Amino acid sequence: MASVLRNIIIVLLCTGTVAASEQSDYEAIQKAFSSNAAYADELVKKFFTHYPKSKYIPDIRMLAAASKKSVNASAAEYQKIIQLYRYYNKRDEAFFSLCQLYYVKSDWINLLSTSNFAIAECSTSNYLPVFYQFRAIAHFNYSNYENGVSDCETIALHTHEINTLGYGLFLKTEMEKNITGYSRKYIQGITEILHGYDSTAIYPSVLLRLGQYYEQHKMYNHAWSAYQYIINNYPKAPETVTAALYAENIKRYNPVIVQFMPDESIIAESTSIDIAPDVNIPDSTNHTVHYTINIGPLYNLAKAKELQKLILKIVMPVHIARKTQSFEIYAGHFSAFNECMNVKIQLAEELGINGFIIEMLNQDGKNYIYGQ
Repeated sequence: MASVLRNIIIVLLCTGTVAASEQSDYEAIQKAFSSNAAYADELVKKFFTHYPKSKYIPDIRMLAAASKKSVNASAAEYQKIIQLYRYYNKRDEAFFSLCQLYYVKSDWINLLSTSNFAIAECSTSNYLPVFYQFRAIAHFNYSNYENGVSDCETIALHTHEINTLGYGLFLKTEMEKNITGYSRKYIQGITEILHGYDSTAIYPSVLLRLGQYYEQHKMYNHAWSAYQYIINNYPKAPETVTAALYAENIKRYNPVIVQFMPDESIIAESTSIDIAPDVNIPDSTNHTVHYTINIGPLYNLAKAKELQKLILKIVMPVHIARKTQSFEIYAGHFSAFNECMNVKIQLAEELGINGFIIEMLNQDGKNYIYGQ
């Protein structure tokens, strides 16, 4: 009897030692990643070998994914977590991080598919409205504006967080601008955000769009006032640099400060639709269509030429077009959309350049932009 009892005590002691060792090894990995230690990956390999069924493995994979220096390596690790651990309590965080990576890469194909999957798999997650936001962004970049608007409207059903709501409304307004132009619906959307979301991070961007709306309608005093408001009240915002450039460009009209917030009279004077295609596609077959990557606007020719040299290492041809107040770069000549998308992603990954895919119509030897 004493012998049996002794064996039981030994087993219990050993079990406790293993558990303690597993816990301490996990904590060592946490410390290694938090201090960016070079040996962190080696600790992970040893842990997976010694404790292949450990409950800590998904958490360790999350730490490893966040520490990867390559975007593709991080994405691969998050994909493993999503695929292998369906009931992991931080799986929605893995979805969120993966969506963020695809957004930074401007990889709209994978952002669309991943956000779709996340919406289906994480219907009770706090991240759900953000997944709809990511999907709306992907739709926007594929010109699927109606689907994008629907996702933006769905965001409001799942959150009351003001920044998320504000950004959702901003996205919706931008997509509606692509459908109806600088129209009444567009200025109504801008006005709604201006009056209800003045404490949100998106507010300077909305003010900038308002200035552009006024400039489009030759309301230069109003545009000037909007730009000056951004410059004076948001000196550290990225939009301030753009606002200063736009303000400089309309100085020749001798603008003065006025009350610029849109009121009922401005909305009433707007039109239901204020957009026209750059060119009507003819019924004849005497034209060809291709895709190219648009980068800009750029306000310095030397900078545009510098970017042109970098981009030429990846794709040809690369043209610089002079506009009234700026320069635009057009990179590549692709017959297939997916081929163009792959180069766009490569530019984002290797050069940090985010562009827009546009459709070009070549008719009678001249190129026209007619789609984005």
